[in-house]
Amino acid sequence: MMRPVAFLLAIMLAGSGLSRAHAGPCTPERIADIPLHNDGLFLNAPVVLDGRQARFIVDTGSEGSLITPEAASALKLAADPAHLTVIQGPNGRGQLAPNMMIRALSFGLLPLGSRSIPLGALPGLPVLSPPIAGLMGVDLLRGMDVEFNVPQKRLTLWRSPSRDARCPIAPSWPAGYTTLQARREGARLALSFTLDGHEGLALLDSGARSHILSRRFANAMGISDDILRRDQGGVTSGVDLNARWYHWHHFHELHLQEEKSGTGNPVWKDPVLTVSDMRDNADMLLGADWFAQHDIWISFSAGQVWVR
Repeated sequence: MMRPVAFLLAIMLAGSGLSRAHAGPCTPERIADIPLHNDGLFLNAPVVLDGRQARFIVDTGSEGSLITPEAASALKLAADPAHLTVIQGPNGRGQLAPNMMIRALSFGLLPLGSRSIPLGALPGLPVLSPPIAGLMGVDLLRGMDVEFNVPQKRLTLWRSPSRDARCPIAPSWPAGYTTLQARREGARLALSFTLDGHEGLALLDSGARSHILSRRFANAMGISDDILRRDQGGVTSGVDLNARWYHWHHFHELHLQEEKSGTGNPVWKDPVLTVSDMRDNADMLLGADWFAQHDIWISFSAGQVWVR
């Protein structure tokens, strides 16, 4: 799935207004538990848009959120005359999209207030009830820690404790998790990886359905376009509606690098990765097929990622 980038969209997370259990000064505070659905690796969660039930894809690889034309029409949303958004996909081609006004947006039971969200297509969505009406990007998630537990069908939102030298930066888990090497890519997070001896950077992207390796990175590994053309593949498009080719290529081993080596993050043997053109600076998109296998805690405020 392509990534929309909201250059002109500036949205701050509103207060939830929910009652919360008391937490210690060094303990993350649980804000909400939200059902998380895995529908063909479209990771989605319930939202309420102006009183109507719907679903949003939860997309850590998108800087901005988005609402589909079908949802905007069904809700009779009015355009926001004060904002437009440039939407870009992996090819780097952009299009100017109108923003639509949502008077009341709730994520599960967590109210996020009124929102101005760009209009954009999401090709290939499964038919669900209630339907997928758009995607929720980092603009709405970055004020929280987000725990993805796809096997348990749960998305938990946390508020990080105040940054105090006495408080360790850690998830609210017992021992037995791995701290991955993470760095910021704008508002998003990326992880260091090694693929067949070549080091790269993987964007944490729950909105992509699979691992997508940059064709540029594959070429630098010595995998030429002639080799890729012998692999199976096809053509797809995303929110920018620009077609792009992809190929499935066999590799030997992929490893996400830990902050401390040997702390339990296994090497993925004989992976088959999708190779395609990418706009992002990252070398790979770490997609929903990885999220589906683990319990993953993402702290946007601390710039940290933990997995167990």
